[in-house]
Amino acid sequence: MFKIHPFAAFRPIPAKSAEISCEPGMRLPPQEAARRLAAFPNSWLQVIGADAREKFNAPNAGATLFARMKNEKWICQDEQPLMYVYRQVRAGEKHVALIAALAMSPSIISTFMRFQKSDHDVARQTWQRDLALTAHAEIPVLAYQDHDELSDVIHDNTNERPLTHFLGKDGATHTVWACKNAALLAELVGQLKSLMVLSGDEMFAREMHSESATPVLRAVALTPIDRVTVCPSHILVSGGDADLLNTCLMQLQDSVGVASEQHMGDPPSGFFDTYMASSRPSNSGMNSGGGLWTRRRLPLAKLGHSNAANWERTRFEQAVLTPWTQASADVAAIQIHSMNAAVSPAQLTQYVDSGQAHAAFIFSRASVADLIEIARGNESIPRHAATFNATIPSGLFIQSIL
Repeated sequence: MFKIHPFAAFRPIPAKSAEISCEPGMRLPPQEAARRLAAFPNSWLQVIGADAREKFNAPNAGATLFARMKNEKWICQDEQPLMYVYRQVRAGEKHVALIAALAMSPSIISTFMRFQKSDHDVARQTWQRDLALTAHAEIPVLAYQDHDELSDVIHDNTNERPLTHFLGKDGATHTVWACKNAALLAELVGQLKSLMVLSGDEMFAREMHSESATPVLRAVALTPIDRVTVCPSHILVSGGDADLLNTCLMQLQDSVGVASEQHMGDPPSGFFDTYMASSRPSNSGMNSGGGLWTRRRLPLAKLGHSNAANWERTRFEQAVLTPWTQASADVAAIQIHSMNAAVSPAQLTQYVDSGQAHAAFIFSRASVADLIEIARGNESIPRHAATFNATIPSGLFIQSIL
Protein backbone atom coordinates (compact mmCIF):
# COMPACT_ATOMS: atom_id res chain seq x y z
CA MET A 1 0.00 0.00 0.00
CA PHE A 2 2.85 2.39 0.81
CA LYS A 3 5.66 2.54 -1.73
CA ILE A 4 8.93 3.99 -0.46
CA HIS A 5 12.06 4.83 -2.44
CA PRO A 6 15.72 5.65 -1.79
CA PHE A 7 16.66 9.29 -2.44
CA ALA A 8 19.92 11.19 -2.80
CA ALA A 9 19.69 13.41 0.26
CA PHE A 10 21.45 16.68 0.79
CA ARG A 11 22.98 16.51 4.29
CA PRO A 12 25.22 18.81 6.33
CA ILE A 13 28.77 17.53 6.45
CA PRO A 14 29.35 15.88 9.87
CA ALA A 15 31.33 18.85 11.22
CA LYS A 16 28.43 21.23 10.46
CA SER A 17 25.42 19.07 11.37
CA ALA A 18 24.94 20.60 14.82
CA GLU A 19 25.16 24.16 13.49
CA ILE A 20 22.76 23.74 10.55
CA SER A 21 20.07 21.49 12.03
CA CYS A 22 17.37 23.02 14.22
CA GLU A 23 14.25 22.00 16.08
CA PRO A 24 11.49 21.33 13.55
CA GLY A 25 8.25 23.23 13.27
CA MET A 26 9.08 25.45 16.23
CA ARG A 27 6.46 28.15 16.82
CA LEU A 28 8.75 30.73 18.37
CA PRO A 29 7.87 34.26 19.35
CA PRO A 30 9.68 36.73 17.06
CA GLN A 31 12.16 37.76 19.76
CA GLU A 32 13.21 34.18 20.40
CA ALA A 33 13.51 33.39 16.68
CA ALA A 34 15.73 36.44 16.26
CA ARG A 35 17.87 35.47 19.28
CA ARG A 36 18.45 31.94 18.00
CA LEU A 37 19.22 33.12 14.51
CA ALA A 38 21.74 35.65 15.86
CA ALA A 39 23.43 32.85 17.81
CA PHE A 40 23.35 30.42 14.85
CA PRO A 41 23.21 32.44 11.59
CA ASN A 42 23.59 29.27 9.50
CA SER A 43 20.73 27.46 11.22
CA TRP A 44 17.98 25.95 9.06
CA LEU A 45 15.64 28.11 11.15
CA GLN A 46 16.21 30.78 8.53
CA VAL A 47 14.59 28.45 6.00
CA ILE A 48 11.62 27.19 8.02
CA GLY A 49 11.01 30.14 10.36
CA ALA A 50 8.76 32.84 8.97
CA ASP A 51 9.60 35.12 11.90
CA ALA A 52 13.30 34.85 11.08
CA ARG A 53 12.76 35.76 7.42
CA GLU A 54 10.53 38.68 8.37
CA LYS A 55 13.21 40.01 10.71
CA PHE A 56 15.59 40.36 7.78
CA ASN A 57 12.84 41.35 5.33
CA ALA A 58 14.25 38.62 3.09
CA PRO A 59 11.58 36.17 1.87
CA ASN A 60 14.21 34.39 -0.24
CA ALA A 61 16.68 34.02 2.63
CA GLY A 62 16.16 30.26 2.75
CA ALA A 63 16.99 29.68 -0.91
CA THR A 64 20.01 32.00 -0.62
CA LEU A 65 21.29 30.17 2.46
CA PHE A 66 20.80 26.75 0.83
CA ALA A 67 22.72 27.84 -2.30
CA ARG A 68 25.58 29.26 -0.23
CA MET A 69 25.85 26.14 1.90
CA LYS A 70 26.11 23.98 -1.20
CA ASN A 71 28.69 26.28 -2.83
CA GLU A 72 30.80 26.43 0.32
CA LYS A 73 30.57 22.62 0.80
CA TRP A 74 28.74 22.84 4.12
CA ILE A 75 26.15 20.54 2.60
CA CYS A 76 26.90 17.46 0.52
CA GLN A 77 24.61 15.29 -1.58
CA ASP A 78 24.94 11.52 -1.50
CA GLU A 79 26.25 10.13 -4.78
CA GLN A 80 23.57 7.47 -5.00
CA PRO A 81 20.00 7.24 -3.66
CA LEU A 82 19.84 5.79 -0.17
CA MET A 83 17.46 5.08 2.66
CA TYR A 84 18.60 6.16 6.10
CA VAL A 85 18.15 5.17 9.72
CA TYR A 86 17.97 8.01 12.21
CA ARG A 87 18.28 7.70 15.99
CA GLN A 88 17.59 10.34 18.60
CA VAL A 89 18.58 9.98 22.27
CA ARG A 90 17.12 12.48 24.72
CA ALA A 91 17.16 12.14 28.51
CA GLY A 92 17.87 8.42 28.20
CA GLU A 93 15.01 7.74 25.77
CA LYS A 94 15.86 6.36 22.32
CA HIS A 95 13.76 6.84 19.21
CA VAL A 96 14.64 5.19 15.90
CA ALA A 97 13.11 6.04 12.51
CA LEU A 98 13.48 5.10 8.85
CA ILE A 99 14.05 8.01 6.47
CA ALA A 100 12.92 7.38 2.88
CA ALA A 101 11.02 9.03 0.05
CA LEU A 102 7.32 8.10 0.04
CA ALA A 103 5.33 8.18 -3.19
CA MET A 104 2.66 10.75 -2.28
CA SER A 105 -0.58 10.55 -4.24
CA PRO A 106 -4.21 11.44 -3.45
CA SER A 107 -5.02 7.74 -3.00
CA ILE A 108 -2.28 7.32 -0.40
CA ILE A 109 -3.09 10.59 1.36
CA SER A 110 -6.70 9.46 1.79
CA THR A 111 -5.54 6.44 3.82
CA PHE A 112 -3.55 8.42 6.38
CA MET A 113 -4.85 8.71 9.92
CA ARG A 114 -4.51 12.27 11.15
CA PHE A 115 -4.51 13.49 14.74
CA GLN A 116 -4.54 17.24 14.36
CA LYS A 117 -6.41 19.80 12.30
CA SER A 118 -4.79 21.15 9.15
CA ASP A 119 -4.11 24.74 8.30
CA HIS A 120 -4.52 24.83 4.53
CA ASP A 121 -2.99 28.29 4.24
CA VAL A 122 0.11 27.17 6.12
CA ALA A 123 0.27 24.00 4.02
CA ARG A 124 0.12 26.01 0.80
CA GLN A 125 2.75 28.48 2.00
CA THR A 126 5.03 25.62 3.01
CA TRP A 127 4.68 23.98 -0.39
CA GLN A 128 5.39 27.28 -2.15
CA ARG A 129 8.45 27.76 0.06
CA ASP A 130 9.71 24.32 -0.92
CA LEU A 131 9.19 25.12 -4.60
CA ALA A 132 11.24 28.31 -4.24
CA LEU A 133 13.91 26.33 -2.41
CA THR A 134 13.71 23.51 -5.01
CA ALA A 135 13.87 21.13 -2.04
CA HIS A 136 11.77 19.92 0.88
CA ALA A 137 12.69 21.99 3.91
CA GLU A 138 11.24 19.71 6.62
CA ILE A 139 10.61 15.99 6.93
CA PRO A 140 7.15 14.95 8.18
CA VAL A 141 6.99 12.12 10.70
CA LEU A 142 4.61 9.19 10.14
CA ALA A 143 4.00 6.29 12.52
CA TYR A 144 3.01 2.68 11.90
CA GLN A 145 1.59 -0.11 14.05
CA ASP A 146 2.19 -3.79 14.66
CA HIS A 147 5.17 -4.71 12.51
CA ASP A 148 7.98 -6.07 14.64
CA GLU A 149 9.98 -7.34 11.65
CA LEU A 150 10.15 -3.87 10.09
CA SER A 151 11.24 -2.34 13.40
CA ASP A 152 13.90 -5.03 13.86
CA VAL A 153 15.31 -4.55 10.34
CA ILE A 154 15.50 -0.79 10.87
CA HIS A 155 17.22 -1.23 14.23
CA ASP A 156 19.78 -3.68 12.78
CA ASN A 157 21.31 -0.84 10.77
CA THR A 158 22.34 0.93 13.96
CA ASN A 159 25.18 -1.58 14.33
CA GLU A 160 26.92 -0.11 11.26
CA ARG A 161 29.32 2.85 11.10
CA PRO A 162 27.25 6.08 11.20
CA LEU A 163 27.32 8.80 8.58
CA THR A 164 27.07 11.46 11.28
CA HIS A 165 26.77 11.64 15.08
CA PHE A 166 26.37 14.87 17.03
CA LEU A 167 24.84 16.64 20.03
CA GLY A 168 22.20 19.07 18.78
CA LYS A 169 21.14 22.47 20.03
CA ASP A 170 17.99 20.77 21.33
CA GLY A 171 20.04 18.79 23.87
CA ALA A 172 19.49 15.46 22.09
CA THR A 173 22.10 13.24 20.44
CA HIS A 174 21.43 12.55 16.76
CA THR A 175 22.91 9.74 14.68
CA VAL A 176 22.38 8.80 11.01
CA TRP A 177 23.22 5.56 9.19
CA ALA A 178 22.89 4.46 5.56
CA CYS A 179 20.60 1.43 5.16
CA LYS A 180 22.20 -1.71 3.78
CA ASN A 181 18.92 -3.51 2.95
CA ALA A 182 16.69 -0.97 1.19
CA ALA A 183 14.84 -3.61 -0.90
CA LEU A 184 13.69 -5.53 2.20
CA LEU A 185 12.66 -2.31 3.94
CA ALA A 186 10.58 -1.26 0.91
CA GLU A 187 8.88 -4.66 0.91
CA LEU A 188 8.07 -4.52 4.61
CA VAL A 189 6.71 -0.96 4.43
CA GLY A 190 4.50 -2.12 1.56
CA GLN A 191 2.83 -4.56 3.95
CA LEU A 192 1.63 -1.80 6.31
CA LYS A 193 -2.10 -1.28 6.60
CA SER A 194 -2.07 2.38 7.63
CA LEU A 195 0.17 5.28 8.58
CA MET A 196 -0.52 7.95 11.17
CA VAL A 197 0.57 11.53 10.59
CA LEU A 198 2.44 12.91 13.58
CA SER A 199 3.62 16.08 11.84
CA GLY A 200 3.68 17.59 8.40
CA ASP A 201 0.53 19.42 7.35
CA GLU A 202 2.48 20.53 4.28
CA MET A 203 1.76 17.11 2.82
CA PHE A 204 -1.86 18.16 2.45
CA ALA A 205 -1.29 21.29 0.39
CA ARG A 206 -3.82 21.69 -2.41
CA GLU A 207 -1.11 21.33 -5.02
CA MET A 208 -0.64 17.74 -3.90
CA HIS A 209 -4.26 16.93 -4.69
CA SER A 210 -3.83 17.67 -8.38
CA GLU A 211 -5.01 15.23 -11.01
CA SER A 212 -1.44 14.49 -12.07
CA ALA A 213 -0.82 10.78 -12.59
CA THR A 214 2.72 11.16 -11.29
CA PRO A 215 2.95 10.81 -7.48
CA VAL A 216 4.99 13.40 -5.60
CA LEU A 217 8.03 11.94 -3.83
CA ARG A 218 8.21 13.31 -0.32
CA ALA A 219 10.99 12.48 2.14
CA VAL A 220 9.39 11.24 5.37
CA ALA A 221 10.35 9.54 8.62
CA LEU A 222 8.64 6.27 9.62
CA THR A 223 8.65 5.23 13.29
CA PRO A 224 6.69 2.65 15.33
CA ILE A 225 3.70 4.20 17.08
CA ASP A 226 4.33 2.20 20.26
CA ARG A 227 7.72 3.88 20.63
CA VAL A 228 6.38 7.40 20.21
CA THR A 229 6.39 9.71 23.22
CA VAL A 230 3.64 12.32 23.55
CA CYS A 231 4.68 15.54 25.29
CA PRO A 232 2.37 18.06 26.95
CA SER A 233 1.13 20.97 24.92
CA HIS A 234 2.51 24.45 25.73
CA ILE A 235 0.87 27.78 24.81
CA LEU A 236 2.05 31.38 25.12
CA VAL A 237 -0.51 34.19 24.87
CA SER A 238 0.27 37.85 24.24
CA GLY A 239 -1.58 40.99 23.17
CA GLY A 240 -5.06 41.95 24.26
CA ASP A 241 -6.11 42.75 27.84
CA ALA A 242 -4.20 40.71 30.45
CA ASP A 243 -6.70 41.57 33.22
CA LEU A 244 -9.57 40.37 31.02
CA LEU A 245 -7.68 37.14 30.38
CA ASN A 246 -7.29 36.60 34.11
CA THR A 247 -11.02 37.27 34.60
CA CYS A 248 -11.83 34.54 32.06
CA LEU A 249 -9.52 32.16 33.88
CA MET A 250 -11.19 32.89 37.22
CA GLN A 251 -14.56 31.84 35.78
CA LEU A 252 -13.44 28.22 35.88
CA GLN A 253 -14.64 26.06 38.75
CA ASP A 254 -11.99 25.63 41.47
CA SER A 255 -9.77 28.03 39.56
CA VAL A 256 -7.89 29.05 42.72
CA GLY A 257 -5.75 25.97 43.14
CA VAL A 258 -2.26 25.08 44.27
CA ALA A 259 0.21 27.90 43.55
CA SER A 260 3.98 27.76 43.46
CA GLU A 261 6.92 29.85 42.30
CA GLN A 262 8.26 26.72 40.57
CA HIS A 263 6.43 24.65 38.02
CA MET A 264 5.04 21.53 39.67
CA GLY A 265 5.48 19.03 36.82
CA ASP A 266 3.05 17.91 34.15
CA PRO A 267 -0.55 18.50 35.23
CA PRO A 268 -2.79 15.45 35.62
CA SER A 269 -5.75 14.76 33.36
CA GLY A 270 -8.50 17.34 33.76
CA PHE A 271 -6.16 20.13 34.87
CA PHE A 272 -3.85 22.68 33.27
CA ASP A 273 -1.11 24.93 34.63
CA THR A 274 -1.07 28.73 34.28
CA TYR A 275 1.76 31.21 34.73
CA MET A 276 1.01 34.95 34.73
CA ALA A 277 3.09 37.94 35.79
CA SER A 278 2.46 39.07 39.35
CA SER A 279 2.43 42.43 41.10
CA ARG A 280 3.39 40.85 44.43
CA PRO A 281 5.48 43.37 46.44
CA SER A 282 8.98 42.34 47.39
CA ASN A 283 10.70 43.13 50.71
CA SER A 284 11.94 46.37 49.19
CA GLY A 285 8.39 47.46 48.42
CA MET A 286 8.93 47.14 44.65
CA ASN A 287 7.18 44.65 42.42
CA SER A 288 9.06 41.38 42.34
CA GLY A 289 8.25 40.85 38.66
CA GLY A 290 7.89 37.11 39.22
CA GLY A 291 4.57 35.31 39.11
CA LEU A 292 3.19 32.00 40.32
CA TRP A 293 2.37 28.75 38.62
CA THR A 294 -1.24 27.88 39.40
CA ARG A 295 -2.95 24.56 38.70
CA ARG A 296 -6.49 25.01 37.48
CA ARG A 297 -9.32 22.60 36.75
CA LEU A 298 -10.70 22.31 33.24
CA PRO A 299 -14.44 22.29 32.52
CA LEU A 300 -15.75 18.74 32.75
CA ALA A 301 -16.02 16.67 29.60
CA LYS A 302 -19.60 16.53 28.32
CA LEU A 303 -21.38 13.23 27.91
CA GLY A 304 -22.35 12.51 24.34
CA HIS A 305 -19.64 14.76 22.92
CA SER A 306 -16.91 13.32 20.76
CA ASN A 307 -13.39 12.61 22.01
CA ALA A 308 -12.04 15.50 19.96
CA ALA A 309 -14.64 17.93 21.29
CA ASN A 310 -13.74 16.88 24.82
CA TRP A 311 -10.00 17.16 24.17
CA GLU A 312 -8.43 19.13 27.03
CA ARG A 313 -6.93 21.83 24.85
CA THR A 314 -10.30 22.21 23.08
CA ARG A 315 -12.11 22.64 26.40
CA PHE A 316 -9.56 25.24 27.47
CA GLU A 317 -9.93 27.21 24.25
CA GLN A 318 -13.73 27.16 24.51
CA ALA A 319 -13.74 28.19 28.19
CA VAL A 320 -10.93 30.75 28.19
CA LEU A 321 -9.42 31.84 24.88
CA THR A 322 -12.61 32.17 22.82
CA PRO A 323 -14.46 34.35 25.42
CA TRP A 324 -11.31 36.43 25.92
CA THR A 325 -10.75 37.13 22.23
CA GLN A 326 -14.44 37.83 21.62
CA ALA A 327 -14.47 40.40 24.44
CA SER A 328 -11.19 42.05 23.45
CA ALA A 329 -11.22 45.46 21.82
CA ASP A 330 -8.26 44.68 19.53
CA VAL A 331 -8.47 41.04 18.53
CA ALA A 332 -5.85 41.53 15.81
CA ALA A 333 -3.22 42.28 18.45
CA ILE A 334 -3.71 38.93 20.21
CA GLN A 335 -1.11 36.26 19.50
CA ILE A 336 -1.40 32.63 20.56
CA HIS A 337 1.82 30.64 20.13
CA SER A 338 1.77 26.85 20.26
CA MET A 339 5.16 25.95 21.63
CA ASN A 340 7.29 22.89 21.03
CA ALA A 341 7.65 20.80 24.18
CA ALA A 342 11.42 21.38 24.02
CA VAL A 343 10.63 24.84 25.46
CA SER A 344 10.91 24.27 29.20
CA PRO A 345 8.62 25.72 31.90
CA ALA A 346 11.57 27.89 33.00
CA GLN A 347 11.74 29.39 29.51
CA LEU A 348 8.00 29.97 29.53
CA THR A 349 8.27 31.95 32.77
CA GLN A 350 11.03 34.06 31.23
CA TYR A 351 8.78 34.97 28.30
CA VAL A 352 6.07 36.12 30.72
CA ASP A 353 8.36 37.88 33.22
CA SER A 354 10.09 39.77 30.40
CA GLY A 355 6.77 41.05 29.09
CA GLN A 356 6.90 39.12 25.82
CA ALA A 357 3.70 37.27 26.81
CA HIS A 358 0.80 37.70 29.22
CA ALA A 359 0.54 34.07 30.23
CA ALA A 360 1.87 30.56 29.65
CA PHE A 361 -0.21 27.39 29.78
CA ILE A 362 0.80 23.73 30.03
CA PHE A 363 -1.62 20.84 29.51
CA SER A 364 -1.46 17.20 30.51
CA ARG A 365 0.06 14.44 28.41
CA ALA A 366 -2.22 12.55 26.08
CA SER A 367 -2.03 8.80 25.57
CA VAL A 368 -1.24 7.42 22.14
CA ALA A 369 -4.27 5.14 22.48
CA ASP A 370 -6.58 8.15 22.95
CA LEU A 371 -5.08 9.88 19.91
CA ILE A 372 -5.53 6.81 17.72
CA GLU A 373 -9.15 6.52 18.84
CA ILE A 374 -9.73 10.14 17.82
CA ALA A 375 -8.05 9.61 14.44
CA ARG A 376 -9.97 6.41 13.73
CA GLY A 377 -13.19 8.31 14.33
CA ASN A 378 -12.19 10.74 11.54
CA GLU A 379 -11.84 13.49 14.12
CA SER A 380 -9.01 15.86 14.87
CA ILE A 381 -7.74 17.93 17.75
CA PRO A 382 -6.49 21.55 17.71
CA ARG A 383 -3.40 22.07 15.63
CA HIS A 384 -0.22 21.57 17.68
CA ALA A 385 -2.27 20.49 20.69
CA ALA A 386 0.16 17.60 21.14
CA THR A 387 3.90 17.35 20.53
CA PHE A 388 5.54 14.09 19.58
CA ASN A 389 9.02 12.70 20.12
CA ALA A 390 10.97 11.81 18.14
CA THR A 391 11.01 14.73 15.75
CA ILE A 392 13.65 14.94 13.02
CA PRO A 393 15.82 18.09 13.13
CA SER A 394 15.07 20.34 10.17
CA GLY A 395 18.02 20.66 7.84
CA LEU A 396 19.46 17.24 8.65
CA PHE A 397 17.88 15.68 5.53
CA ILE A 398 17.02 17.85 2.53
CA GLN A 399 15.38 16.32 -0.55
CA SER A 400 15.63 17.90 -3.97
CA ILE A 401 12.24 18.15 -5.71
CA LEU A 402 13.52 18.90 -9.20
